Amino acid sequence: MALIDNVIKSARPKLYDKVKKNVLLFKDKYIGDRDKIVQDDIFRIIEEIPELELILFPIKDDELSGFICVYKGEFFTYINTYQPREKQIFAAAHELYHFARAKFSDEEAFKTNFRELLKSEALEEKQLTNDIDIEDAKANLFAALFLVPKKLLKEELDYYGIKTEEEVDKLELIKLMDTFAVPYKTIVLRLYEIEFINREKAEKLLEIPDRDPEKGILKLINLHQIADRWQQRTREVKLGCLRPLIHENENLELLPLRRINKDKEFIEKFEEND
Repeated sequence: MALIDNVIKSARPKLYDKVKKNVLLFKDKYIGDRDKIVQDDIFRIIEEIPELELILFPIKDDELSGFICVYKGEFFTYINTYQPREKQIFAAAHELYHFARAKFSDEEAFKTNFRELLKSEALEEKQLTNDIDIEDAKANLFAALFLVPKKLLKEELDYYGIKTEEEVDKLELIKLMDTFAVPYKTIVLRLYEIEFINREKAEKLLEIPDRDPEKGILKLINLHQIADRWQQRTREVKLGCLRPLIHENENLELLPLRRINKDKEFIEKFEEND
């Protein structure tokens, strides 16, 4: 079965509309501007959500993109800044879906015990298969709709003079990647979802390698230096309220002293490298 058969737009159109509505509701509540190119402003958006704490630091692991969890009623989301910036941005938007899902859930147990680990493979494709959980598929769609709104995507197509699907080529696609700071597959699938390109065109574009520096999209990005800023591994460190929480655990004797000292060493290590 082709990837196009598995994306939510094709397999579950009503679910697609529901997720799209959820994106608009989220933007109305937390941003106010539905039509905005977000890029790495996603991190400022997260920091301005009172109930959500953002943690950034690099782990040399291309498989781990991030996670989100609840501790004492507060949500924490972690993003691995060792990964390319475009992946960090998409992972952050992905986790916003899980935050919204948990925040507005009617199930109290879900709110208090919620946690979700995000691996890179779950970001690669918006699939509905046995390999990717339905919630991750919905979170990927949420992220794509959040980061690449239909109205702005059409405006960018007009700006670049792309009137028909025949004019969509690899160079034009990396220009769109640069504008929206999202992975290659996200741009292709968004063009398919807004019905600018047909199924056959989308499938051909999705066959092009996008992570190999020797060929395909990444090679083109490096050659033209378009969208290359979003391929950088920023290794940014932002520990938020982790240190105050560690001190609280120590003062209230909530954790063994050995564990607290280990946590302190962890914090100090990253602050030294910041």
